[in-house]
Amino acid sequence: MSMRGKFEALVRDLDGDNLEELRRSVASELDGRRQKTAIKLEDIHPEMSAADKDQVAREIARVLRGED
Repeated sequence: MSMRGKFEALVRDLDGDNLEELRRSVASELDGRRQKTAIKLEDIHPEMSAADKDQVAREIARVLRGED
């Protein structure tokens, strides 16, 4: 059985509470990874060059589209 098949079997066998805990854990991990790479509004300031502001705007758009 492939690794994916084993994982799917494991998930299928989880009861409701454990499946919900897995969902929360995965969501938390994904959120943490996004925060590591995301540019935050406080990263933008008036003294940035036009090129830097343009790059930040592209990065914000990328994050809003949900791209990694």
